[in-house]
Amino acid sequence: MRIDVHTHYIPQAFWQSIAASGAWYGATVSQANGREFVTSGPRRAGPVTAEWRFTAEERIKQMDELGIDMHVVSTGPMFFNYHLPVPEAQGTCRIINEEIAALVRFAPARFVGLAALPAQDGVAAAEELHYAMTALGLKGAELNCNVMGKNWDDPTLLPIFETAERLGAFLFFHPNDPPGGDRLAKYYLGNLVGFPVDTTIAVASVIMGGVLDRFSKLKLCFAHGGGYACWAAGRWDHGYTVRPEPKVNIQRLPSTYLRGLFYDTLVHNHDTLRFLADIVTPDNIFLASDWPFDMGPANPAEWFLAGAGFSPAEQAKILGDNAQRVLEIPAR
Repeated sequence: MRIDVHTHYIPQAFWQSIAASGAWYGATVSQANGREFVTSGPRRAGPVTAEWRFTAEERIKQMDELGIDMHVVSTGPMFFNYHLPVPEAQGTCRIINEEIAALVRFAPARFVGLAALPAQDGVAAAEELHYAMTALGLKGAELNCNVMGKNWDDPTLLPIFETAERLGAFLFFHPNDPPGGDRLAKYYLGNLVGFPVDTTIAVASVIMGGVLDRFSKLKLCFAHGGGYACWAAGRWDHGYTVRPEPKVNIQRLPSTYLRGLFYDTLVHNHDTLRFLADIVTPDNIFLASDWPFDMGPANPAEWFLAGAGFSPAEQAKILGDNAQRVLEIPAR
């Protein structure tokens, strides 16, 4: 089975509200150079393509053409909505989660769903995660790599991890509004540089913040190969050895935690992917496309299989066996 763990869903409620009133909880569509873009909170995303509006049937048809058996579906990250007042964010998350659950019900053999959570309030987010998994049948949640500037070791966010561990949730971390500000304003650097930097900070915060020691059964996956975390492991370990600050919450080298996390294949280079696998093992890597956005391969399985260096058994793990095991997806 070939399972793409990094695919997105643009809520129909957004398109319907745009058509009716021009906005959805402050999110709008604008035109630039003859193309459409979506602006929501700190993020301007686009350009919009036909796939952003695909029906379930159209999406499945394209999956069949690409040889993909299943999509793990999470909302487009511009709809995290952490910038909204908590009641409004709760409302958008519930709408998104109900829509994703409906997509899964339409074709349960083709889709697995991840929830959106109002993470600006850790308690409200934990409650929505519980509802999404127990009432809607979703497998976990997608989270931004920071919560309005808070790192993931912030005490206010711990209720999310407590609930996730108790329910066996799969938590997928995806960047949206990275640090860097004006220095990343040109050349698409907010995505090209800022996204992997923000992901790296998220990995570092859950490791050195002691989150993985406190919640040892968490299933955390980081988009884009975990950013630069595995490339920084040697520096982290050196800092842990010579400095007191990295030792505040942990009692072993930061690099020893990396194999307790999960990562996707979205690194855009086969040598880079091989290096990642050497650090974390092929058991911890999932196939990914970033569908329907343009920052992923058009055919993720074809791209992955074109690279040398993986045995047939390792290929099978990355193409789908790992995701099937970790997300507890029944065999077809």
